[in-house]
Amino acid sequence: MNTRLVLWQSARTALRRPGFLSLASVTLALGVAACAAVFALIDAVLLTPPPYPQSQQLAVVSTRQARAWPAISPRQYQALAGVDGINAMGARFVPRDVNVAGSDQPELASAWPTDAGLLSTLGVRMRLGRNFTADEDRPNGARAAIISEAFWQRHFAAAADVIGRNILIDGVATPIVGVLPASFRLDGSPDLLLPLALPSHSQDDSTNLLVVVRRAPDILPATLDAAIDTRLQAQRRELGQAPLPLDVHYGTSPLAAQFGQSARPVLMLFLGCGACVLLLVALNLSNLMLLRALARSHDSAVRSALGASLRQLIAPALAEGLLVGGLGGLGGLALAAFALGLARAWLPADWMAANVPMIGLPTVALALATGLGVALLAALFGAWRGRGRMLASELVAGTRMGASVASQRLGRALVVTQAALATLLLAASALLTHSLWKLSQVDLGFDARGVVTFRLNPAPALYPDTASVQHLVQTLLDRLGSEPGVHDAAIVTTLPIGSQLNVPVLLPDGSSPSEPPQFRAVSAHSFAVFGIPLLAGRDLAESDRAGSEPVAVVNRAFARQFLADAALGQSIRLDLGTQTPLPAMRIVGVVGDVHQFGPQEAAPPIVYMPFAQMPDTLFGLLRDFVPLNAVVRVDGTVATQAARLHTVLREVDARQGMAGLRQFERDVADATAPQRMNAMLVGVFAALAILLAAVGLYSVTAVAVATRQRELGVRAALGAAPSRLLREVVARGIADVGLGLGLGLAVTLLGGQLLERFLFGIERGDPLALLATLLVLLLAGLVATMTPALRAARIAPMTALRND
Repeated sequence: MNTRLVLWQSARTALRRPGFLSLASVTLALGVAACAAVFALIDAVLLTPPPYPQSQQLAVVSTRQARAWPAISPRQYQALAGVDGINAMGARFVPRDVNVAGSDQPELASAWPTDAGLLSTLGVRMRLGRNFTADEDRPNGARAAIISEAFWQRHFAAAADVIGRNILIDGVATPIVGVLPASFRLDGSPDLLLPLALPSHSQDDSTNLLVVVRRAPDILPATLDAAIDTRLQAQRRELGQAPLPLDVHYGTSPLAAQFGQSARPVLMLFLGCGACVLLLVALNLSNLMLLRALARSHDSAVRSALGASLRQLIAPALAEGLLVGGLGGLGGLALAAFALGLARAWLPADWMAANVPMIGLPTVALALATGLGVALLAALFGAWRGRGRMLASELVAGTRMGASVASQRLGRALVVTQAALATLLLAASALLTHSLWKLSQVDLGFDARGVVTFRLNPAPALYPDTASVQHLVQTLLDRLGSEPGVHDAAIVTTLPIGSQLNVPVLLPDGSSPSEPPQFRAVSAHSFAVFGIPLLAGRDLAESDRAGSEPVAVVNRAFARQFLADAALGQSIRLDLGTQTPLPAMRIVGVVGDVHQFGPQEAAPPIVYMPFAQMPDTLFGLLRDFVPLNAVVRVDGTVATQAARLHTVLREVDARQGMAGLRQFERDVADATAPQRMNAMLVGVFAALAILLAAVGLYSVTAVAVATRQRELGVRAALGAAPSRLLREVVARGIADVGLGLGLGLAVTLLGGQLLERFLFGIERGDPLALLATLLVLLLAGLVATMTPALRAARIAPMTALRND
C-alpha cells in the first residue's frame, strides 16, 4: 500500500477519535506555550538589536567594572575627541524633570539634555524636523527642544505643523525643532530632548554622562578599548588624580548588551522553568504515544505478518505525530500570545520599548518547529516498540499479552522522570513564595499608608535661588496643611524607598566614610508624615531656618556605624569639594532606620538636613539631579485627592506642574515587584508541571490496571479483598512519585545555585518550602492514582475471566 495513502488514512482515523488527539494536542500546546512565551521575552528583551543602523558598531564608554548604564565625566568625554577608531560620539546628561506649559494644565516632563552628536551617532531618523545645531548646543545658545512621538501625539494631536511652535519649558519659550521616532530609546524613553550645551573645555569631573560611540568598522573592540584606556588614564595622570585599581580599566561595552541587562538573570530562570515544562510535555506525550502503540500492537503484528514494510508500520504513528504537532504548535502559539498580552502590563518598563512586538517570526518558527519536533519524536518513540521481534511475540501471544513488562517499566520510568521535573519546579516556586513572604514581614521603618506623593521642579528662571524655592515650598506646605482631610505635609528631596542620593560627609574627627552616606533635605513634619520614630534628641522644627544654628538629624545606622552610638551634640559637615566649605551641622536628633533599597537590603546610614537651611551651593548642585517630593498624609486615596492637590498647586503657582502623583504604598509595592513576578511566573510553571505529571501518572496507572485486568480478576476470585488491590495500585503509583520526588529534591539541594540569588531570608534547603513540595506532589500522586485504583478494586472476577 502507498505510504502517503497510509498516512492519509491514519490521519482520518485519528480525526474520527478526537479524544486522544485532543488530549495529546492540549498537552503539547501547554509545553509549546511555556517555551514560546519565554523565548518571545528573550527575543524581545535580549536578542532584538537596538533600533539603530549598524547597531553592532555602537558602544557605551565606561570603566570595565561599571554596572547598569555606565557613565563618565564631561571632562573625560571631551578628552575622547580624536581617539583612533571612534567614527562618531554623543552624550546624554542625567535625565531631569522640567515644567512644560502651553496647555490648560502645566506638567512635569522627563527631559534628556543631549548634545548634537548623540542622535547622529545613533543614526536616528527624525520623525519630523531636525537635530540640534552647533549654535543651539553651546552655553547660552539658542533655545531648542526635540519632543518624543508620544509627547507629540499627547499635546499636539500629531499635528504636521508642530515644527517651529513654542512651548514653555521652565517658564521660557522654546521652539520645537524636531520629533523623535517612536522607536527611540536608550535606558528608557524621554518626553523631550534639550541641548546639553557643554562648555568647550569642561572642568566637570562628575560621572554623569552616558557616552555612546560608533566604532569604525575596521577596528576591533579590543583595539578601541585599549585606545580609550590609554587616553583617559593619561588624562588622570595629567590632572594629578589617583590611578585606577590595577584590575579596573576604561573601555566600551556593546550598546545592545545594555538593553534589558537587568532582565537577564530573571529570564534565564524562566528559560530553565520553560525547558523543564517542555521536557515534561515531551515525556507525557511519549507516554501517550507509547500507550497508543500498545493499543494497536496486535493490528501492527498482523500487518507485519502479511508483509507490511517498517515504513508502512510506523505511518499511523507519524500521521498522528504530524497532526498533534501541528495542532499543538498552533495552540501553543495562541496560548503564548494570549499570556504575553496579559503579562505585558506588569512586565518592568525598562525591559523593552512599548512598540516592540511580543511575538515575532523567530518565536512563530520556534513554536511550530518545537511542536512538530516533539510530537514526531514522541511518535517515533512509540513506534519503536513495533520492531519485528516484539510484533512477532505479540502475534504469538494474541490478545492475552497486553503490555509487556518492559513497556510497563518504561512507562513507570517516564513517570519517575516527570515527578522529578515537577519537584524541581514546585520546589523553586515554594522557595520563591516563602522568600517573598519573608520580604513582606520586614519592617521598612516607615508607614506608607495614607501617604500621597508628587514631584515638583521649580524652574530656575522663575526661582533662581534657594530662598525663592524655600518660599514656594513653605507657601505650598501652609496651603496644603489648611486643606480638610490633610493631616500632615512635607517636602523631601528623596523618598524613604526607591531612590537615593549620596553626599560625602566629614565626621567629627575629620575623616570621611569610604562610602558616602545617604542624604536628604527635609522640611519640618517629614518624620511625622512617614511615621519614622524619633529615638533620641529632637525633631527638626520650623525654627530651623536660614540664619539659625545649622543642625542635622541622623538615623540609627549612621550613629552606630560612624559615631559609636553617641551622635547627639557632635558636628558633621557636608563635603562638596568646593573651595568654600559648608558650615558644620550639630546633630540634634537620631531617628529610626529605613530600608532605602527595599526590604532585601540593609538600612543605609542617612543624614537629614533642614530644607530651610540648605545653602545655595548645595541646592545649585542638587536641583539638576533631584526633584522635590511633596508628601501628604491624607484621608482617602489619590483618586479622591488628585483634583484638590492640583487645585492647591495651581493656586500657589499656576506655572508649576506636578508629576508622579500616586499612593506611596505603590512605591513600597514596587520594591518587591520583581520577587512577586518571579514567584508568580515560576508558580505558573510549577502548576503546569504538577498537572502534566499527574496526567502522566494517571495514564500509566490506568493502562497498567487495564492490562492486569485478568490477573486482578483471578486474585479477586481467589479471595483478595478490594481494599488490598486498591492499596497495591496506589502504593505502586506513590512509589514512582516518591522516587521522582527524591531525585528532584536532591537536584534542588545539590544544584540549585541559580535560585540562591533570588532568595531572601532562606536557603535552597528551606525545610518549610521542601515540606510543602513533598505534600503537594504526594497529594497530586494520590489523586492521580485513586481513580484507576478504585477501578482495580471493583473488577468483577467473572467479567475479567470471561474477557480472556
